[in-house]
Amino acid sequence: MNKLIIGFLIGLLLYGCDNTNPDTARKLKQGMITGSDEGASFNWKGIAFAEPPTGALRWRAPRPAAAWEGTRSATEFRSACFQPGGLFGGSDETWSGSEDCLYLNVWSPALTKDEALTQKLPVMMWIHGGANVIGSTDSYDPSQLVEKHQVIVVTVPYRMSSLGWFRHPAFRQDGTSQADQSGNYGTLDTILALNWIKENITSFGGDVDNVTIFGESAGGHNVIALFASPLASGLFDKVIMQSGIVSVPALAAAENYYPDSYISDAISGREVINELLIQDGQANNREQAKEIQDAMALEDIARFARNKTPTELLSAERAARPRKAGMTRAFPDGHVIRSEGIEASFTASQVPRTPIILGTNRDESKLFNAMNPRLVTWGEAGGLYSVIGRMPLEILRPAYYDAISEYGSEFWKLRAADRPASQLVDSGHSDTFVYRFDWDELPEINNVDYARLIGAGHALELLFLFGTALDSTLVKQLVVRDSHPEAKILSEQMQSYWAEFAYTGAPGRGRNGDLPMWSQWSNEPGAAKTMILDSASDGGLTMLDVAYSEAHLLDRLATDSRLTAREQCETLFGLSYSSDDDISSESWNSFADGTCSGLDYSELIKQIDNREGNSDGD
Repeated sequence: MNKLIIGFLIGLLLYGCDNTNPDTARKLKQGMITGSDEGASFNWKGIAFAEPPTGALRWRAPRPAAAWEGTRSATEFRSACFQPGGLFGGSDETWSGSEDCLYLNVWSPALTKDEALTQKLPVMMWIHGGANVIGSTDSYDPSQLVEKHQVIVVTVPYRMSSLGWFRHPAFRQDGTSQADQSGNYGTLDTILALNWIKENITSFGGDVDNVTIFGESAGGHNVIALFASPLASGLFDKVIMQSGIVSVPALAAAENYYPDSYISDAISGREVINELLIQDGQANNREQAKEIQDAMALEDIARFARNKTPTELLSAERAARPRKAGMTRAFPDGHVIRSEGIEASFTASQVPRTPIILGTNRDESKLFNAMNPRLVTWGEAGGLYSVIGRMPLEILRPAYYDAISEYGSEFWKLRAADRPASQLVDSGHSDTFVYRFDWDELPEINNVDYARLIGAGHALELLFLFGTALDSTLVKQLVVRDSHPEAKILSEQMQSYWAEFAYTGAPGRGRNGDLPMWSQWSNEPGAAKTMILDSASDGGLTMLDVAYSEAHLLDRLATDSRLTAREQCETLFGLSYSSDDDISSESWNSFADGTCSGLDYSELIKQIDNREGNSDGD
């Protein structure tokens, strides 16, 4: 409530009763809109790009928004897509958002309607993260990037959880197209947003022939899914994947019943229906639900599921989550995503060779390890930090914490950046660039060293890429208390690299030509491959030969004195069990002379499953 009051007062001070400017009028394919004048930039929020995916349109490919009469005001964000509440989507009691959520937002430099028609500025489409379970567009303010570097930024939502990705024979039968039948509805939402950009972005000053897609974490996965999708071919020209994953689940796992082990790499549509039947009182347990479902006509199953509320559906999805499911993500349906998956696109000749940036943060795993009560104790936050609710109190085994976080983060870079980059370059895709974000100058708070606890953790680079949050009171206190000036400089440098890439297809020396040269990835031994992004006092911007291989990482793990022999095996097992890209069987069997394969991991599995059941990840 205080936030709303403060925002209202600031709005009155800056703009009086209305910050709408006639210069913000834009003609779209569907009709006229007006936006907000922020001085050096304009923005338009809550623009419908699809019909509400509700009722009969639930589990259908999105339909373009209908035309409207008159002029619509586009000055307010619309509802986020339906999702669980609580930090990391971990609450069983609260839900937020709406199924009616397919509204995008546009930021541009302050151009009149006529000026916009004379411009051809690069367009950058942002896809948010959140494990494809949580997240919203209103968390991102790209105004600094837009104002400093004269680009257009579009932020897009998409259906999440089982509303966004859902496979069941009932919906393949009643769909009217291959897209309807695909199950990849969240992916199709982002494809429709790209089509909207092609049809409308010239009205904002954007160049339809220069579109960059970028996203972080689950958004990074969704970006690389577009890279691999034949339906998205020709709709974008450049790609930036930040901390994403490239794997997809087995298609059969997404729609078949789970095996008796309840281990699967995807949440099954059939098992979600089982849980809905149990919730409905039609079955007492899973076996009864299977019998009922198998006896139902497919059209009856479709009708039954579409009549459920989003809360009922996502509650059933949570109850149906198997062991080792990983993140909600695209299916290799053979239409939206090629049946051979995303990774095959790195070597496939039919995939357009668009310039691409791949990267991760040095300490990706620490954000998730910090939430693990086996590793970090938490308690109630007090004083200035009471707004947060809970805070970490102690890292229980610092050396052990450092070790497992290091291996988890380096394997993340291997899978999300190094391996794809190597494959791309080997296949002739020379315009491939890799980064690692290393900034970790966090303060000590309540006797906890946040540089050690979080470091250059997952998603931290977003504060720097968008920049505006660095000046907020909370971020200044919790993140950049002792390093705000250098953090601002790094933010400007990152924005400059990203903007230059959007303009030219290579980050080069940044938009102003004054930064260290960011070179293409090279597979040559000893060559500088990775741009390190850090503050000047901690190494600055520099190209280094930082590249990981599975063999090298496992050799280090096998001799790591911070871990006992048992802990080395458990670390390797955890990396394999929890990842979306398992350690190879050859590596597993040969590690520590095969001794790891004979150990009992049941307690570790129980701990991992419990943790994953309480958090949906990135």
